[in-house]
Parts: sequence; structure tokens; C-alpha cells
Amino acid sequence: MHSSIRLIPLAAAALLSMTVTLPLRAQQPLPADSGPAIDAFATNYTLQSDYLTTAPFRAARSDLDYGLLIGDPHNLVASAAWMFHTNIEVQRYLTFEVGPKAYMAMLAQQNRGVLSVAIGGDARLLLVPRMGIAAYGSAYYAPSVFMFGSANNLYDLTAGVQVPFARRLSALAGYRWFRYSLQNSPDDTVENNVFVGLRWDFERPGP
Repeated sequence: MHSSIRLIPLAAAALLSMTVTLPLRAQQPLPADSGPAIDAFATNYTLQSDYLTTAPFRAARSDLDYGLLIGDPHNLVASAAWMFHTNIEVQRYLTFEVGPKAYMAMLAQQNRGVLSVAIGGDARLLLVPRMGIAAYGSAYYAPSVFMFGSANNLYDLTAGVQVPFARRLSALAGYRWFRYSLQNSPDDTVENNVFVGLRWDFERPGP
């Protein structure tokens, strides 16, 4: 059991290092046939940026998602996810992805480092196709067996809406609840706030 637990941080580090070396696309699935995108969010206590790109693997349709969150007081979380498209798709109005997401965190509680691998899914629903207005959400959970460091669990839930107002620029707004359940100390709620932000969609690369 202990040897398998020791392999978890190595697997997470391998996932992060592998994704960093790949061509870079965040917390919501990318629209079909779109190019990479970058998101930037802010709340009263955190700043966050996400980068999304299509994974360069032909065996299965998938996206690579990268994130960096800076919080007050002194929380720092980097993440990388490999999300696979599913067959849950209704005329491109509803898309859904599932896959693993690795988190590397330095938490304010006792200045502790935590490495974890969560499993979850992202969904995107096009509400007004003519205007490109969409709702999106994500949910990730890491049980104790996938946690390395003095933490028991990880919970990361997001819900929001995207409203385009220029050719490649969209406004984002929503709510995120992101918490680490820690050992022998109070939980660290990294995020529990409404956020606002912007998304820039890059031009889709040619074939």
C-alpha cells in the first residue's frame, strides 16, 4: 500500500511534465472546431489564468487544460488536465469531457505543499447559438489515496456563463468552490467566491 502511494506523486509529476512539453488549450470544454483559448479571472481574494488547447493525439479527441491560481493568503495552485471528449453531444449545443487533473499546491495552512490527482468532468451548454452565449461547469474530486502531503481530499466545483462581445473576446462570470481537506488542521478553502473574467480565443490553426 505504501509503495503504491509513493507512486502517486511520481505519476502526477509525469502528467504535469508531459503536458507542459505538448503544444498548448480551461475549465470548460472548447467549442468544436475552435482554436486555443486563454482565460483570466479575478475575485476578492484570488487571481487565476487558464490556457486551453486541443491535445495532439489522434487516437481520441481530447483537450489539454492548464491553470495557475494565486490566492490570499499565500495560496498557490498550478494544475494540468487531460480531458477526453465523450459521445454526450447534442448538435454541438451540449459537450461533455472527462479525465484526470493534476494539482500542485502550496497552501497557506502551515505553509504546506500538496500534490494530488483528481478525476472529474467539464460541460458546456450553448444557450443562445446565434450570439454564442454559453453556460459551463466543472467538478473534480481527489480521494485520499490520490493525495500526497498532509491532506485528505480535494474538491473543485465551478459554474459560470460566457457572453461574447467581440470577435474573439468574451466576458466570463460564475462561482467557484475549491477546498482541500487537511490532516490535523482546519480545511483550506482556496476559493469560495463569485468570479469575473475574460476569454480570448486564438485563431484556429490551419490543417
